[in-house]
Amino acid sequence: MSTVRRELLEPLARLHGEIAGTFEAIDSELVPEPFRSLLVHSGDMTSRLEAFHHGPVILEVLQSLRSETEEYCREVILRRQGDRGAVEYGAIEIFLDAFEPGIRAKILEGTVPLGGLLNAHKVRYHSEPQAFFQLSPDESLARLLETNVGVLLYGRCNILRHDDGALIARIVEVLPPV
Repeated sequence: MSTVRRELLEPLARLHGEIAGTFEAIDSELVPEPFRSLLVHSGDMTSRLEAFHHGPVILEVLQSLRSETEEYCREVILRRQGDRGAVEYGAIEIFLDAFEPGIRAKILEGTVPLGGLLNAHKVRYHSEPQAFFQLSPDESLARLLETNVGVLLYGRCNILRHDDGALIARIVEVLPPV
């Protein structure tokens, strides 16, 4: 297996500098269920996670930074609304100039996952998974995803684009064990 190309992990690198752990690239066919159903698709993760967990997910922003060029990076945990259990860890780089001011303001509020905002505002977009990976979390990620060091986790590097091809976001998404 090979490691995921550094540029695909850029949202994570922008927030943390050095990336802890090895993100080993795997073919989509090798992603085991139920992770394959959650990761290997061209739709949004928010609605997929809500369907799988039978209810709404909420956004917890762990940290964020904004550049002068309208790039907004944030590290997040998506949680089940009911018991607040972690359902996804993410590092996302959002290109704010791709949105009208009202949606841009909602993104910066940091209360609703990006997929939920796009769907609620009927923004037409498509998802382009770039790589799928497995990794063994370090202590920090294991704690965030409520699991143990050494457990194998699965995720993807993804790009969101408007229908006209304009870049909306670059995302690194990691799922906890089910």
